[in-house]
Amino acid sequence: MKCYICKIILPILLIFAGLLYLGSRFIPPLAPDHIAIAVGNKNGLYYRSALAYKKILAKEHLKVTIVPTEGSVASLKLLKQGKVDVAFVQGGSADAFKEEPFTSLASLYNEPIWVYYPSDAPQLRYLSDLKGKRVVVGSPGSGTRALAVKLLAANGVTAKNSTLLPLGSEAGAQALFDHDADAVFSVIGTFAPLTKALLLDPQVRLMPFRRANAYSVRYPYLDAVTLDEGVLDLEYNLPPANVQLITTTASLVSRSDIHPDLVRLILQAATEVHSRAGIFQKKGEFPNMNRLEFPINPSAEIYLRDGESWLERLLPFWVAAIVKRLMLLFIPVVALMIPIVKLLLPMFNWRIRSKIYRWYETLNKIEEEMDGYSENERKAAVNELEGALDKIKGIEVPNSYRREYYDLIQHFELILGKLQAASREP
Repeated sequence: MKCYICKIILPILLIFAGLLYLGSRFIPPLAPDHIAIAVGNKNGLYYRSALAYKKILAKEHLKVTIVPTEGSVASLKLLKQGKVDVAFVQGGSADAFKEEPFTSLASLYNEPIWVYYPSDAPQLRYLSDLKGKRVVVGSPGSGTRALAVKLLAANGVTAKNSTLLPLGSEAGAQALFDHDADAVFSVIGTFAPLTKALLLDPQVRLMPFRRANAYSVRYPYLDAVTLDEGVLDLEYNLPPANVQLITTTASLVSRSDIHPDLVRLILQAATEVHSRAGIFQKKGEFPNMNRLEFPINPSAEIYLRDGESWLERLLPFWVAAIVKRLMLLFIPVVALMIPIVKLLLPMFNWRIRSKIYRWYETLNKIEEEMDGYSENERKAAVNELEGALDKIKGIEVPNSYRREYYDLIQHFELILGKLQAASREP
C-alpha cells in the first residue's frame, strides 16, 4: 500500500521540486554585505551623516566604505564609473548626469545657500549685482560650484564678465577677509562653525534672497525659506533680523540596478539620522520624495510610502529578507501545484480503475454471446475466462478500490460458473 502512496506523492514532489528550481532562477539573490558611499569632503555634513549610517548599518552586518570626494559632481562621476553604490548629492549638481541610469533614494534635508560679502561694500540686493566682481563659487567638482555657476548665469553673471574663484567655503571666507574676493557662495549646514563665525563677524554681511519664491519656481530642487531672527543664537541674536533664503536639497542617489534590500537598509539608516526636527524642517518630514533630480527608485518609493514591512518589524532584516524570498518562491509554486495535484489525482484514479474495468470488455462480450455457443466455443470461453481470472487475481490495487476489484472477480466467477454448468448438462 505504501507503494501506491509513493506513486502519488513522488511525482508531486518531483514536480514541486522542479517548479522550485525554476522559480529560484527568477528570485533575486540576497544583497551584498558591503556598500560604498561617496560623501564629498571630510569636513562636510555628508561625511558626518555617512559615519552615522555606517554605525547603524554595522548592526545589520552591512559594511560601509566611505569615499571622500571633492563634492557632489565628483561623487556622481564615481557613481557613473561604478566605483561607489550611493552618493550624497547636493541639489543642482545633476545637469551633466541626466542621461545616466541613476535613481534617487530620498531627499534628506534642506541646505541653505549663503552669499556673504563685505559689510563695507554696497548692499547686494540681487545676484545680478555681482556682475564684474570676484565671486567665490566653490571648488572644482563640488555641488556648490555647479549650483552657484547656474544661479549666477541666470542673473547674467558669467566667467566672461566676472571673476569666478574656484575656492571652497573656508578658503573663500579667508579670501573675503583678505579682500581677494567680493562675495562668497557657501552651501553648508545652518549650525556649521563657519556659518556662525561669518554671521558673527562684523566685517561680513549676509545677502537675503529677495526673489526666493521665484528661484523655487524655476528650480524644482530649491525652496524658499525664512531664517528667523535669533534662531541660530539667542545670546548674540543671530541673525539680527528675519532673512529670506533659498535652500537646496541634499539627496541620496544610486545607480538604477542597486539591490532593493540595500535601498531599504540605507533608508532605514537615513530615517534614523535625518527625521529629527531642524530649523528648516519638521520632525519626520525627511527623508521624503520631494525635490528630487532623478527618478525615484521603485524600492525607495515603496519604503518611503509604506515604511518597514511587517516582516522587518518582526524579524532581523536579513532574516526577513530570506523569509520574503521564500514567500516569493513558495506562494506562486504552491498556487501552481494546486491545479497540478487536482489533475494528477484523477489521472491516478483513472489508471487504477483502468486495471479493473478494462477486463469487462472481455466479460461482456462472452456474456452477450454465451447463449449461442457451441460446445467447443463454450470450452474456449471457459479457458479464456479462467486465464483472465488468473491474471485479475494477480492485480494489486489500493484498499480504496477493493470493492470494485472484488466485484470484477465475482462477475467473472459468475459467468464462468454458468458456462461450466452449461457444459455439464446432457
